[in-house]
This record gives sequence, structure tokens and C-alpha cells, in this order.
Amino acid sequence: MLFVSLLSALGCAGPPTDALTWREQWELFVLTEDGSLIEGRVATGNTGLYRGQGHFRANRWMPGTTPILFSMDGGPADVDVGDGHESVRVGSALLGQYEDGPHWTLRLAHEEANAIVHVDPGGPSVDMATSMDSNGQWTVAVPIAHGQAHGWFTAGRRGGKFEGRAIAIHRGGDGAMGQPRALVSAIGPGISIGLDQHGATRAAWAQIGDRQIPTDSLILTVNEQGQSVLDFRPMVDLVVTVTPSAIGGSFPGHTNLLAAERIIASAAGSFADRTVHRGRATVDFEGSNTTVNGLVLTVH
Repeated sequence: MLFVSLLSALGCAGPPTDALTWREQWELFVLTEDGSLIEGRVATGNTGLYRGQGHFRANRWMPGTTPILFSMDGGPADVDVGDGHESVRVGSALLGQYEDGPHWTLRLAHEEANAIVHVDPGGPSVDMATSMDSNGQWTVAVPIAHGQAHGWFTAGRRGGKFEGRAIAIHRGGDGAMGQPRALVSAIGPGISIGLDQHGATRAAWAQIGDRQIPTDSLILTVNEQGQSVLDFRPMVDLVVTVTPSAIGGSFPGHTNLLAAERIIASAAGSFADRTVHRGRATVDFEGSNTTVNGLVLTVH
């Protein structure tokens, strides 16, 4: 409820959800113990021909086999957003905080794929981030920075049961149109580090063991080797380098839209190209070196 209350409070001429450029996203990332990457996401918004359309995506990339790529689109009558915007449903598929308690659920049942993912919360508490630009405001919340996930995700004989570590993100507003986004994270035993930066909005978190790491001086760069580097110096002697692997994929931003909608979305600067990959993260912290799982996502 805090998320939607903040969005409403930042509205100017009316509720921000009425804006043509309004969109909202729920995202879940799971790095499984078998080396897979699972991504579930739902996007709703007003940039298409009809206000309140919904787009559900659930993908599982696995080492050595064909990935599972599932999509479902729905009109306004097919989309149901929870009262507190903590969850969303598109048709029979759902994502978010649906049951009692703070855990998240991803669920879909279709002839192409089936999945039930349960995520118990964990990790450091992440401050909600919001910023304003000429178009409006944009807000990012990270309700789960280091959750424990389990369930199954199958398509025919591909996939199966899994366990892993998860990150859940909720984003929304009528600003940050056309701005690039980068999400970089390192996650493993006793380590939860991440940055979600979209234009001027940045949600950052870092915890090693029981120690909360300040993120005031955090800078993200991409080096010549294509590695994403999170540099916490000079405030803290901490550098995280994430090397993306082949586990993941890229998606053109307008594939789910009709021809007329593509023109509208392009003019509004929305639905940009998206790339997400699992990786290996090297964590250099005060003279010690640790390697854990990593995640890199870019939208441009």
C-alpha cells in the first residue's frame, strides 16, 4: 500500500495512473541452484491503444537445452491489479504478493507452460526510490532483495523442480520515459548486493554477513570486457564485478504490440529493448575475494 500511496501523492493534475505515459511493472528473478535463470514479469500501462492493457512474460533459461519462453497479453478486462498494487493478474497468470504474508508467487497454467514459484522474503531492507522529470515521476521498490525460491517451471519435458535465490522488484509511474535502465546484482551465501538504476531513479542495497554497506558513493560502470562493475569506493573498500554468461536472452521492445501501438509507444519512448543474463559476480571486500551468482539486466 505504501507504494501506491506514494505514487498518488506525487500526482499533480490528477492520479498518475490516468496519464498516457503511465506504466507499472512487477518483476521476479530467480537464480536456481541448477544454473538456470527464471524471469517473471508483468507490465501494465496506458501507452497502447487501450488503457490498462497487461503483458505477462515468464521465461526459464537452462544450461544445455532450449529455453522456455512464455507470453500472455490481455486487454483491460483481463487485468486485475491488487488494491495496494502488491500483485497483478493477466488472465489466469499472476505475479506478486497474492497470499497472506510478504512472500511472492508466480503462477501460470497453460498448454505451452506451467509454473508455480513461491518466494520467501529475505535480505536487507531497501529504501524505496523515486524521482521526478519533465514527464512525471518514477518509483522503484525492492520488496525482496534476497529471497529463497522453490517450485517448478515446465514445458513438456523441459524444466522441472528447482530451488534458488530470488529478487522481486515493483516499479511504476509516468516518468523516466526513454531513459536507459540497468539492474546489476550479486547474490549468494551471506551476500546481497544490487543496484536498479533507471534514469535518475536508483534503488541500491548491499549487505555482507550482518553488515549493512552504505551505498552513497556507489557508481556503476561497464568495462571493455563487457563486465558490469559496482564500485562502492571511497566510502567502502568494496568492488563487485559481474561477468554475464550465456544463460539469458534479449527481447525487442515492440514485439507484443500491434502496428498502430508500436507507433504510439515509440513516440512516447516506451517498451525499449531488454536484455537479461545470469552471471558470476566477484566480490572484492576489504582485501577478501568471494565469487557468487550474479544478474545483469539492461533496457535501452
